Amino acid sequence: MSKSKLPITGALLVGGESRRMGENKAFLKIGETMLCERSLEILNDVCQEVLISSRQAESYEKFGYPVILDRIKGKGPLGGLYSILSEARHEYVFLVACDMPLLSGEGIRSLYGQLGDYDALVPKALGKLHPLHAFYHKRILALVEQNVWKEKLRISEILDECRARIVEIDKSSELHANMAVKEENLMNVNTPYDWQYLMSKINKSKD
Repeated sequence: MSKSKLPITGALLVGGESRRMGENKAFLKIGETMLCERSLEILNDVCQEVLISSRQAESYEKFGYPVILDRIKGKGPLGGLYSILSEARHEYVFLVACDMPLLSGEGIRSLYGQLGDYDALVPKALGKLHPLHAFYHKRILALVEQNVWKEKLRISEILDECRARIVEIDKSSELHANMAVKEENLMNVNTPYDWQYLMSKINKSKD
């Protein structure tokens, strides 16, 4: 029996320059499925609304979800978050980058269960924050816009200025055993080596 969708907006962040990869990471393939397509399917299983955040629409309209263009150009992921928060139907947005091959729907649901009434919820694994696999409330829209115009473009800077919860995702954490999200779900790919490594993990899991 399928689970009901959560009353949230899922937003896939695409369109980065992918300089180190040498090609658009969104269109890398796992089997016959493009990475962005797989992520969109997972978001659609979990979220009542799914949006794509991009600098341009043409390459992504074919996937069948609304493409939200950057309202303020050249501001990176924070600019994408600003545009998504402006357009989202739901109060909470789950923002995720398109370069996470091990994205997990159950992991998203698990983090949602930790939300409470926080302005943001960001997982942390191996000492690193993952603001591009995180929840944000629409009430921080004005703060995000302010930071965009001030050129304070690191999403992590917002967390010091709002009610943010950091959730530790590691094997020593008390939460780890009770949460479906794992460290590997947060891993992203930036280089061909990263891609080969994660593909080997996926192939081993099938054996």
